[in-house]
Amino acid sequence: MNFTPNRKNLVLENLKKVSCDHDLQLYREIPDININLDEFEECAIERLKVLQILEQLSLKGNTSNYEDFTKSVVHEIKKEGLKHMYKLINGGIYKNYNENCDARKRDLCSHFILRLIYCKSDELRKWFINREIELFKLRWSLLSKSDKLKFLSSNNTNYSAVSEEEYKIMADGMSSFTTAGNNNEYFKVRWTQVLDLVRNRKVYLCDGFAYVIQTDVISGVCQTFRSELSQELVKCFQKFSIISEDERFGAFIKYLHQSYMGKNYSVTENMSTLSINTIDHSSKSFPLCMKRLHVVLRSEHHLKHQARQQYGLFLKGAGLPLEQALILWRSEFTKKMDADKFDKQYSYNIRHNYGKEGKKVNYTPYSCMKIIMGAVGLDEYHGCPYKHTNSQALKQLLETSNISTQSIQEILNLSQNGHYQIACTKYFEAHNGVSPSCTAINHPNQFFEESQKLKGFNIESNANDSHANDSSMVDDIDNTEFDQTIVNFVDEMDK
Repeated sequence: MNFTPNRKNLVLENLKKVSCDHDLQLYREIPDININLDEFEECAIERLKVLQILEQLSLKGNTSNYEDFTKSVVHEIKKEGLKHMYKLINGGIYKNYNENCDARKRDLCSHFILRLIYCKSDELRKWFINREIELFKLRWSLLSKSDKLKFLSSNNTNYSAVSEEEYKIMADGMSSFTTAGNNNEYFKVRWTQVLDLVRNRKVYLCDGFAYVIQTDVISGVCQTFRSELSQELVKCFQKFSIISEDERFGAFIKYLHQSYMGKNYSVTENMSTLSINTIDHSSKSFPLCMKRLHVVLRSEHHLKHQARQQYGLFLKGAGLPLEQALILWRSEFTKKMDADKFDKQYSYNIRHNYGKEGKKVNYTPYSCMKIIMGAVGLDEYHGCPYKHTNSQALKQLLETSNISTQSIQEILNLSQNGHYQIACTKYFEAHNGVSPSCTAINHPNQFFEESQKLKGFNIESNANDSHANDSSMVDDIDNTEFDQTIVNFVDEMDK
């Protein structure tokens, strides 16, 4: 791919060099086209969102009925406004030929860009391969029979149709694995290409060939795709250090995999939803990571630097004004130190986070990914409890949240398997009784905002009440209203 710095649309001058003859690809050739840097980023982000949707829906256990799962994925893709992928997976709903090729080329480009981003480690490669296989299966399931045959033919997959004469000869053996509902159309392929079907005894073997029912062909194709993609990602990693030095997109391909792409919680429209008068009651709607920090602050009257950053910016994004933030932190810290020490050592950092000191940057609250990727030391309470807390401690913490034993076990399983954000989403569902409006929780402030909406929280009236009598703020702070069981849990951790 070539990159141009201008803001023109994706050009079609190299159309003939790009394989645009099918909506579905095995991505065997790097596209030789011109693409500007804005489109480079847009393509990658769009595809990454699609892959994340697939992961989140599959981990929520929606795959038992694949047809329903497919519908939910397509619905979510449309809901997120991912129009190019939506058109591709729906069989190419295009106005003209150029639009058709544009969508297919964006598909090609986005795949190869994400190869650059996800080649850097075994963990990232595994994630990318699994998600691409899921996407491939979904798109295959939505192809017509004629498009499937065209794909097999154009990609040299070594599948060939079984002739009527061959079928008659093999009929007796093949009937043993034919099931109701199949159209008895078979393909033959070398048995080494469909090892999982052989393992599950879903094929008839004869003379080194496996005779595969048309509906099971996808298994062998995915095995080929997985093997080829795995090899190409290793090759890509060998060149990554050189490619990432390009100042035009080096930072983008280094950090996109841990970037947050949702709502901006640092903007001023979020600044009138939380007050210190109601913070203890509102903490019941906090995600587990912030609820723990709130309890530690109330019980220990202190938080270390990284915990203050994580919790302070969360409160800022939830709408706690600077003046009230200073009152909150001062009222807690001065229970262990004098006010002069607090003003000298801590108040500057609070004002700095609100963009009132230093370079006056409007700092953004931490996303789930930023919290997950951070480091947490001993005797520190920040970070993601689903990642940075051992299973026994996490179980004890969850037991203080009044959720069912079954939900606790599901959350623990997700956490142990590395699905931290899905575990948080499951906690949201168990805590609130319903799923969030989005596919998964990606930001602590998103968790809080969704929880408040479900509780019918009146944002504007609360904001007005919080300013009605500022003189009562300091006194009200001492009227804590949070679960004593969590305090006891924190005390046990300190022993």
